[in-house]
Amino acid sequence: MKTVLVIFLTAACISSVSYAADEKPALDAVVVKALEKPLPSGKDKQEKFLWDSFANKPDEMKFSSYTTEKWKETYEAFAAALVKKADDQKLDSKSLCKALDLVLKDSKNKIAYLPVGAYQTTLDGKPAWIVTVKWEYPSMGKTGENIGLGHIRAFVFDQKTLKQVGFMTCK
Repeated sequence: MKTVLVIFLTAACISSVSYAADEKPALDAVVVKALEKPLPSGKDKQEKFLWDSFANKPDEMKFSSYTTEKWKETYEAFAAALVKKADDQKLDSKSLCKALDLVLKDSKNKIAYLPVGAYQTTLDGKPAWIVTVKWEYPSMGKTGENIGLGHIRAFVFDQKTLKQVGFMTCK
């Protein structure tokens, strides 16, 4: 009897793990953090910092199941979730909202973006937002085919001026 129970429980656990891996993370899985470490000055140092800190990391990789399907609607929902989390943490959610609008404009309706992280830091002593997005060109697939968002970008914005002061992307 114990053997049957162990087999049943093992099978139940395995099936629940495989099911969970197929599910898309919910909106509340987006990440908003205040970083203690400032963003380094200089393009090369910034790009290395951004890549080493955000590319191929769990906070970004957990959203790889999202596709180009209805990406604009998904973008809006995820952006709202980031802004709410920033507001809940008493971070500058108004400037984050504006930065997210600038990121969306950057897509020029040709690149599917999904904002998955917002990190408050400083650059040269000034507050800045790092916004991480998953991305893909919807046109890379066949007509009507949805492509997975397998790439990462990080945009850096001065919180006061909203000037873009940094950028990193995978090719």
